[in-house]
Order: sequence, then structure tokens, then C-alpha cells
Amino acid sequence: MEAILGGQDTLVVLPTGFGKSLVYQVPALLVERPTIVISPLIALMIDQERSLRRRNVPVVRIDSTLRAAERREALERVARGGRLVVLTTPETLLSESAGPVFAQARPSLLCVDEAHCISEWGHDFRPAYLRLGPMRERLGNPPVLALTATATPHVQEDILARLRLINPSVITAPPYRDNLLLGVRIVPGNLKLDAVARLLRSLRRPGIIYCATTVAVDQIWSALTRARIPAVRYHGKMKAAEREAAQKRFMEPSRRLVMVATSAFGMGIDKPNIRYILHYHAPGSLEQYVQEVGRAGRDGRPAHCILLFDPDDLGIQEFLLSRGRPDIHQLQRVAEALRVWAEEERAVDVRALALSAHLPATTCAALTAQLESAGLVAHTDEGYAIAVSPERFDAGVRDLARRLEIQRRQDARRLETVAAYAHTEDCRAAFIRRYFGEEAPPRCGRCDRDRELFAALRASAEAAEQVAPSP
Repeated sequence: MEAILGGQDTLVVLPTGFGKSLVYQVPALLVERPTIVISPLIALMIDQERSLRRRNVPVVRIDSTLRAAERREALERVARGGRLVVLTTPETLLSESAGPVFAQARPSLLCVDEAHCISEWGHDFRPAYLRLGPMRERLGNPPVLALTATATPHVQEDILARLRLINPSVITAPPYRDNLLLGVRIVPGNLKLDAVARLLRSLRRPGIIYCATTVAVDQIWSALTRARIPAVRYHGKMKAAEREAAQKRFMEPSRRLVMVATSAFGMGIDKPNIRYILHYHAPGSLEQYVQEVGRAGRDGRPAHCILLFDPDDLGIQEFLLSRGRPDIHQLQRVAEALRVWAEEERAVDVRALALSAHLPATTCAALTAQLESAGLVAHTDEGYAIAVSPERFDAGVRDLARRLEIQRRQDARRLETVAAYAHTEDCRAAFIRRYFGEEAPPRCGRCDRDRELFAALRASAEAAEQVAPSP
């Protein structure tokens, strides 16, 4: 907070549940102009907005879910200036309608929440984040605060470069809280439901069961319902109203429910008394795992974090990753479509480009954002157009193709790290801390590996005492 109030760019990497939001909320009440907070998820912003309103903090939320009148009223409030927290998405900040209003407000601080999303090496890359660095100039070059719970040293360097932070203050802490009891059980897929049933008999609610697929969510939720265990579910194939109702029920302080969900649930969830996080499937990365287990035990009391590991789960994650990342062949199709539009000396919007390239619009949006970040295309009111010579464009596309291949290999390495975490005989907390750059972390003394080790040492010592000759 001192660095921010002193006008210094700041990167904060603190574990989930360490109160990162306070880092921008307190300064926002001490400055005279708005604080803009960029967030990747609308559900996360809605939760933050409610929390701030309960504390009488002046706040507005501007995103695609607002009706026209609500959006107009919110933008008018931003234009009036003064102390104000503005919650928005990168897409809204960069939009033609809202962008000029934000720029005119000359914010005192630009806060980028979940900043790992800007890094192509992060586990949750969001192409829209790539345009935040240039946007800073249009906002009057306010200090930038980047917040995240999970960033390896490589990702930290990428955040600093992408956001163009100047002489930043970097504050980090190990991505682990000592009240989290880490454990892994190697369980074949056909035995997992039984393993869940046994665990739930001994674990106190409320808790979260994370699954990689919506089919598994529905299956487990149905089984819990039949067993009369109070449970709700959350995944992307449910209607928005159903998801919102499930989240609301789970978050009620008096409720002791089991939430069965995909990774779509949880970012920004702040229920302090979650007693366990159970992973039915292996996550796609150790970063994702740390994010999700960090939602447990925010009240400081012990909480169990158990991964049910089956090597076959990695195949599910490989499939999901292949769908979530553009590949080289898709890049080549987008590049060829852009060349055709360039020959006609016309710009093209994402929707028309997607039709030309025979690809989903979301894939085209991701690739054009990366091409724009590399300086190969420019975005105007009419759409995207190649901004360099044909030779430079072709060379740039080849370079981006190499980066996409590196990303694919990086995703594979992340999955290998999850498997290594599951099978390690070392302290699990120390394993995680080394992955995030700590050189010689101590043993936690509380994970399953340490408990097994200490139990073996005690048994050995007791056996030695029994056989020792009397003096």
C-alpha cells in the first residue's frame, strides 16, 4: 500500500486468502480520483462489488451483463470522478464506448487482478490482457498494481514486461498456508466414487469437490443427493441463474454444504470456513491446484486438501488444454485470411475473420490479440488489418508459431509436474514452494508425506528403545 500511495508500480504475489484485495481497496479510499480494477471474470466482480457495497465503499461495475440504462449510469458516475472503485473487464476497458470515459477520468491507480492471465506462460492466459500495457498511456500513465496468487519467476518477469511496469516494487510470499493439510491418494478411476464416499464420512463440511468434467460433476452431485448429503453443483453447462443460485446457497454463512464443481467455480470465492478441498481429477497445473486449495481454511483453522490421483486423468487435461489453446494450424489459417483481406485493402472484424478462416470466433480473437501484441496487426474502428510489410508479417507469424509450440510443451511439462507432485516422497508443501521459485523451503510437518515420515521415525525410535540393553 505504501508503494502504491507513493506512486510506484507494484507486483504482489501472495497466496489465496492473504487479503490481496485490501492492497487496492485501502488506497482507493485515500486518493481523489477513481481506481480501475481489471478482473477476468464477471462472477468475481459481482462478488467483489457486493463485498464493497456492504462496507460502504463507493463502487461501480461495468461489464457486458449490464442493461443499457445501467451501463450509461455507471459510465456517468465514472465521468464525475472522485473516490471510486471501478470494477471492469479488459474487454470493457478497451471498448470504443467505455474506453474514452475511463481515459477522461484519469484514474489514480490501474489494478490488474489475476495478473498471471497476461502471461502466455501462465496457466490461465487471457489474450485481452495483452492490450493493457498500451492502454496505460491512454489513461494518463497511472501507477499499476498487479495482483496474483500464482506466478512462477518466469511468469513474474512476463507480467512486469507485458504491463510495462517501471522500477516496480515486487512483494511475494510462498504460495502455501501452514493450516492446509496436503495429501494425495492414488486411486484408479473406477474406485474414485467409493473413495469420495469414505472421505466424506470423516471430513467436516462445508467443502468443495473439484472435477475436470461436467459429467463427473453431475454424477457425484446425484450420488450425494441420493445419499442425502446436502450438496450443490456448479459448471458451465448449467444456466446462469442455476449457477448463481447454487453459489448463493453455498456462500451463506450458516450453510454446511458440499459444492461439486468444475474449475469454473471459485475464483474470488471468500467463504472462510471451507474445511476441505477434494480434487476428484488431477488439475491441469500446479498453479491451478494452488489457486483451488487456497480457498480452504481462510479462517486460519486446519483444512484438508486431498488429490485423488489417477494417471489417466492427465489425458482429460490434455484434451481440455488442446481445446483451450490455439494451435499452429489455426494460426496459419488466421494469417492466410488476414493476407486475403489485406490484398483487398480492407480491415476485418473478428466475426468475419472467423468465417474466412473457418474457425471459432473465440480462437480468432485469441490469435489476433497475440498478433496485435507482436505488432503485426493493428486494430481500428473497422477491425483488424496487417500493420507491417508482407515479409515482416510472415516472419512474425513464424515466430508466433514457435511460441505456440513452446506453450504446448510448457502445458505438457505442467501436467508432468502434477504427476510428480502426486508421486513425490518429499514434503508436499516444500515441493510446491520449490516449484514457485523458493530455493530451500522447510518441511511443513503436516502433509501426508511428513506425517508418514515422522510416524516411521517414532516407530523406529521406540523399537530401538525396546531392544536396547539395560545399563
